[in-house]
Amino acid sequence: MGTPTYHPAAVALQAVLALANETEREVAGRLGLNLTDYRALSALSQSGPMTVGTLAVKLGATAATTTAIVNRLQTRGYAERLRSEGDRRHVHVSATAAASRDIMHLMRPLMDATNRHIESLPAAQQDAVAGFLHTAQRLMQDHLHTLTPKDTA
Repeated sequence: MGTPTYHPAAVALQAVLALANETEREVAGRLGLNLTDYRALSALSQSGPMTVGTLAVKLGATAATTTAIVNRLQTRGYAERLRSEGDRRHVHVSATAAASRDIMHLMRPLMDATNRHIESLPAAQQDAVAGFLHTAQRLMQDHLHTLTPKDTA
């Protein structure tokens, strides 16, 4: 049985994912962060304030490890802890405005170029691209769930 032949779009998507990983490493380095800390910061920046426990789940890390990550981010001025107004016992972590600004400074050229290209396409192609990317995101999330160890208890 030979190697399967994949559609060029599937091959291109794999190349995009590889470049995304390289870009993520480069951005992390430019911010003076290791990749794990950057991924935590990115999650905070994209999702907004969350508890350390919620961040730990997103990262697939323990609460203790995530607390250490948040401490490092806070020391660098990239994260802050905020007490909940409703219940002062609850603490949420968020990315600082400086962190969001620094990430956007590094990512804006790519985001702007991508946006310009997509907007230059006919509306039907824009819809097709968006549909493909949403489906690819869902398929990747589904696949990730098959790779992630499940609790057997």
